[in-house]
Amino acid sequence: MNRRKSIIYTSIFVLIIAVLAGSTLSLRSCFSTTISRTFFAADTVCTITVYDGEESALDGAVDLCNELASKFTCKDEGSELSQLNKNGKTDKPSDDLLDILNKGLYYSNLKDGIFDITVKPISDLWDFKNGAMPDSKSIAAALPKVGYKNISIRNNEIILKNGAEIDLGAIAKGYIADKISDFLIKNGVKSAIVNLGGNVTTIGKKGNEEFTVGIQTPFEDGIAATVKCTDMSVVTSGIYQRYFKNGNEIYHHLLNTKTGYPEQNELNSVTIISPSATNADALSTLCFLLGAEKGMELIEQKENTEAVFIDKNNKLILSSGLKQNGSLIEMNK
Repeated sequence: MNRRKSIIYTSIFVLIIAVLAGSTLSLRSCFSTTISRTFFAADTVCTITVYDGEESALDGAVDLCNELASKFTCKDEGSELSQLNKNGKTDKPSDDLLDILNKGLYYSNLKDGIFDITVKPISDLWDFKNGAMPDSKSIAAALPKVGYKNISIRNNEIILKNGAEIDLGAIAKGYIADKISDFLIKNGVKSAIVNLGGNVTTIGKKGNEEFTVGIQTPFEDGIAATVKCTDMSVVTSGIYQRYFKNGNEIYHHLLNTKTGYPEQNELNSVTIISPSATNADALSTLCFLLGAEKGMELIEQKENTEAVFIDKNNKLILSSGLKQNGSLIEMNK
């Protein structure tokens, strides 16, 4: 799928979520002001909507999103992360970079590097925009550079060993969403939606009701299910988000860090529901790579965390918390 189509599909899904969560017009009866900003950051279309708060808080949230996205990108040679990758070390990291790296290492260590923030040497080889796959020799040469244990953090010094390079794409949007939410709450916002390319975080309620967030049916514009949320994040990782076809084979961006190739299993997508957007973002990728059985086992061990797995037949598999409380999720027939 080319970049233009990806942005269009993302925009469509953002619109669907906005409608599900309650349109600006319908919410004016609940709130005195509804203000929204749509912009491009973190390599995606972002929308922050405030239903109960000041415009200055929204402006500050947009600025914060842009600031953090510019630090964490590995595509801009001048970013803080790119400079770390280039130099292989730093003893003056920003608090934000140090914090997100420590969180990234936690999730990388959770299942021995199935999720790994040093994936960049192999992710750089795949061109999903133009539908080009690397040769096996290039992948074999890059794999030894992938390994979260090649990151050393002591005090404020970060050292990358053995040619390791970091890509925060599987955790950055969640981390940024958490920071934006904290900022908005500290600035008096009581009701809002932060949507970073389909990674949705809700603050408070819409009037007296919970927000409703849609989970997309993979490879379709429709909604597979809707989830009711208050102060929760809903994040999806799926093979339909960035991919290309070669013959009948789909090559997607969720790479197995042990083989260097897209993970081929029974899943189309994984959606995580959690109070922490960082947790939801990282676990959606990690659980996809683990597969349905092992992924769901991990979710059942996590407090206040639920999941919706969608298999290759677009059948939904729900975590026990969702099954036990049918009011949280509504399946579309």
